[in-house]
Amino acid sequence: MSQSVKKLILFTLSACPMGRSMNTVIGELLACKKELAYEVVYVDVDHETTNRYRIKMNPTTLFLDDSGVELYRIEGFKETEEVWNLSRQIEEGSLRSEAPREENRETTENYTIYLFQNGNAVPVETTVINKTSVKAPRITTIQQLLRTRPEGFDNPFPADTSLERVSFHHDSCVVTLRSTNEVSMEETDRMKTLLNRTLAAYGITDIKLEWTISR
Repeated sequence: MSQSVKKLILFTLSACPMGRSMNTVIGELLACKKELAYEVVYVDVDHETTNRYRIKMNPTTLFLDDSGVELYRIEGFKETEEVWNLSRQIEEGSLRSEAPREENRETTENYTIYLFQNGNAVPVETTVINKTSVKAPRITTIQQLLRTRPEGFDNPFPADTSLERVSFHHDSCVVTLRSTNEVSMEETDRMKTLLNRTLAAYGITDIKLEWTISR
């Protein structure tokens, strides 16, 4: 039995490079299927929608009918040709979503970051309440580094710093941060030291730090 896809929803983290790539792929699909509605939901912002659809992986793309019922989902990144083929199979009715998934559950996650204390980079244990079932440890660790400021430790990142985007490639990554403050070269070097120590646990050895200054 055929199925009619009316809307796509992409669930991803706001700083996720794979989500941005999947958004580009979907854009190529929509260029030829202009009748489809499209929405991007950031799982680190919209917990309610993420949990309602029981999203487990970043990124996830949902194919919905005109009643908002899920017909199928793609978890992870797929190239344009594969998405086209999957879309056709969904429309033909040969692909359908699996049995209902478990409800998302709030979990407590622990992450180790590095901050300066008496001039030395030392480990600091942090805790995050994850209100969804989507886990992104490397991105979450960076976000914890930016926001954690315990008494007795020195965090050189400006207090209003946010993670704009991050791109990982094997053992290297490019981290782009946003702030309203200008940052000196000396402070940038100190920040890179903390990023290097913090991300070493994930096999990252080469970090490039970029800034976007908000006016």
